[in-house]
Amino acid sequence: MKITINKDSSVPIRDQLIEQIGLQIAAGTLTAHEKLPSIRALADRIGVHYSTITAAYNHLAEVGLLEVRQGSGVRVAQTGRRMENENTFLSLEEMFNDFLARVSERGYSLDEVRVLADKFRERPPVKRILAVDANKDFHKVILGELTPRFDLPVETITPSELIANLSELDGSLTVTSLYHLFSFQKYVKDLTRLVACNIEPGRSELAAVETLPANSLVVLVSVSPTLMHMASNLVAAMRGEEIAVRAIERDDDKELTYIVKHADFFICDSLSEAKVKALVPANKMNVFKLYSQTTIDLIKDRLNKWG
Repeated sequence: MKITINKDSSVPIRDQLIEQIGLQIAAGTLTAHEKLPSIRALADRIGVHYSTITAAYNHLAEVGLLEVRQGSGVRVAQTGRRMENENTFLSLEEMFNDFLARVSERGYSLDEVRVLADKFRERPPVKRILAVDANKDFHKVILGELTPRFDLPVETITPSELIANLSELDGSLTVTSLYHLFSFQKYVKDLTRLVACNIEPGRSELAAVETLPANSLVVLVSVSPTLMHMASNLVAAMRGEEIAVRAIERDDDKELTYIVKHADFFICDSLSEAKVKALVPANKMNVFKLYSQTTIDLIKDRLNKWG
């Protein structure tokens, strides 16, 4: 990008930048999606305050010539595109028009779009929910949480197992956390049958632990050793040596019965809820769930609208 600035001109530097960058975009010298220098890099290069560059870039973004996005820098806008941002969202019609613009620019015809749309409509319905998680001992917890919430069967698989047998995707609505998504996303052809969701960070459980007095004993109960290990680390990071933590597997009845009279608070997974609830009052326990109600609703919505 060639920029020449005359600091002695009566034309503000901001406007000089706007005119020159705009002209280069109009002339095709700067092409669609081409990355421009960062605000500070351009400011240093031409010797002006970064706020001047910011003002010029923001104006060009407002008129649709540039895209300014956190983390990806400043780029020339796509031809004829209206971009979403944190304050505006495209309607279905706008997104469809954007799609048609993309395929037409690549040389595809309307008939080819129709053939693909017909093929998409004729695909078989979803037959199961396939939850992907690399932690094998999370699978029991996942099945315990999802199976009662859906009429479809729920199965689990690791990312490596899925990549080794991609036919597992056939007829499945694949559900995974953002943590595991990037390892296999490129293999998923139908992204309407992929739900990437946030795993609950245990906010309410940690909030309860934070209010416990020093020298309290917190008991973690789960079918998953990995889940208990992670929870122990989180509690230790929050309270350090102030409180004691004890992890007990759900089926260790003897240890659970013994610890009840000594513990101040219990945190358990959903598969351990019934057992812990039979031993301690509700105000002394908290049930941790991997999937929030929002995530369950998201999966149901995807099944209803795209299944």
